[in-house]
Amino acid sequence: MMKRILYIIPLLVVLIANPGCKKFLNVEPVTSLSGNNYWKTAKDAEDFTKDVYRLFRTATMSNILLATGDFRNAPTKAGGTFPKRYDFDYMSGNDLKRTLAADATRTRPGYNAELEWYQARARYDMIPDWTPFYKVVQSANILYKEVDRIDDPAFSDKMKKQYRAEAVFMRCMAYFYLVRLYGDVPYYTNAYNQVPLGRTPLVTVFKSCIEDLQKVKDDLPWTYKDPANRAVRAMRGSADALMMHMNMWCASFDPNSALTYYKAVDELGLDIENIGMAEQGAYALLPIEQTYLVMFGRSQEGLFEIQLSSNYGEVSVDRRHKFSNSVAHLPFLTSTDRTVSELAYRSSYMKMIYPEGATDKRKNIWFDIADIYDESGKGIIYKFFNRAAPTQGDDDNPIIFRLADVILLHAEALAELGGEDGRAQDLLNRIRSRAGADLFPANPGDGKLKDAIYWERCKELMGEGHYYYDLVRTKRIMDPKYSYRPMAYSAFIAGAWTWPIASKALTNNPYMVLNNYWQ
Repeated sequence: MMKRILYIIPLLVVLIANPGCKKFLNVEPVTSLSGNNYWKTAKDAEDFTKDVYRLFRTATMSNILLATGDFRNAPTKAGGTFPKRYDFDYMSGNDLKRTLAADATRTRPGYNAELEWYQARARYDMIPDWTPFYKVVQSANILYKEVDRIDDPAFSDKMKKQYRAEAVFMRCMAYFYLVRLYGDVPYYTNAYNQVPLGRTPLVTVFKSCIEDLQKVKDDLPWTYKDPANRAVRAMRGSADALMMHMNMWCASFDPNSALTYYKAVDELGLDIENIGMAEQGAYALLPIEQTYLVMFGRSQEGLFEIQLSSNYGEVSVDRRHKFSNSVAHLPFLTSTDRTVSELAYRSSYMKMIYPEGATDKRKNIWFDIADIYDESGKGIIYKFFNRAAPTQGDDDNPIIFRLADVILLHAEALAELGGEDGRAQDLLNRIRSRAGADLFPANPGDGKLKDAIYWERCKELMGEGHYYYDLVRTKRIMDPKYSYRPMAYSAFIAGAWTWPIASKALTNNPYMVLNNYWQ
């Protein structure tokens, strides 16, 4: 019983100190809640830290949020299932209003059962509420502050620094998602914020996070001796990857300082390559034939992911909240009669990134070559499944960062710096070589290196939540060459790339404004 109480402390902090959500982000000290019996032992720190990760899992997996990174403005369509997944067609067209209009309870008078069936399972309607991510922020801030209270001989200064570094990392992970979802967001790092806050410019948020992570990243281990913790808890490579992504976003939204951000990405990429890989042996690219092991989690290629593996007894989530469930059918999904996938990629797109005559092992390992260009849902994306064990089901961890992602991000930064095309090409070809694909440039007319890196990210990271955010981050979302449904510049500036913010954020907060584009 005590363990259960400890695990829900962060949630109690927010709910008890903020009854009825009367004040935005207004919390009270929890000294009376934890009393003199808490923050005394190393176990207290460990239990609280585990709950911070649990809250992040709740924030990201209570609905289909993670998978929308591959649905929105994407060359995808509903497969041939019944009921039809209308939401995939809506998201492809960036029609958030129609997506969110469906009744999740299916009790509203006049609802269309087939049309609104998806909402009860996908729960898009939960995405505008940023409260779950601020619970992560709040809990991480408390952990950072209160861990200093522990006076336990078994709790060394080194351990204390690591827990504080994990707290900073998880706070920054929450802000990473908040910014990419809503743009400018309220930003705070004090443990017990008691004042209503306005929205902070996204570049300021990310720069603050980068500064905080830089101070503590050396206190994180490169990896863990216990494989159960690998990639599902913060590592130094996790912090490097997060800072690389944040710097790339800053380069786009703060173009006058872009070169500074690209240089920072180069340094972080070298940190992972020269120390994390070469010196420590903590990270490595797995053979392309073993991609499913990367997706199952805790591999040497993983940098940060959400633990969902039933082998470790984690709390299960609705399988429809994972992208992998959308692109699979019998026999790779257990307890279902689905004979086709709910989601399909458009043939024109697949032929563009995987030309029929091009060499690439991913075409045969991740797809059935006979169905790779099919639009009806016959295909399965096998990167998430062990083809040798079709009854294994969908036991994959949602991957946030992995080594292939940061290698390509590093290549992108080098290509933007100028004068570093050789190094950028080498990194690009490291991923292509692993995939048994034609190296760049395979032909004199292959085009620009920057485009080659972008399309490689589309191929390599398919289904891992990067597609839409790469469109936004690189501003390619406004270009029909890259975006299936290009966004007008005026709409982009007005915030069409964000999600709406729930109106309850306005409650007793005179400084708050919503995303006006979606009002």
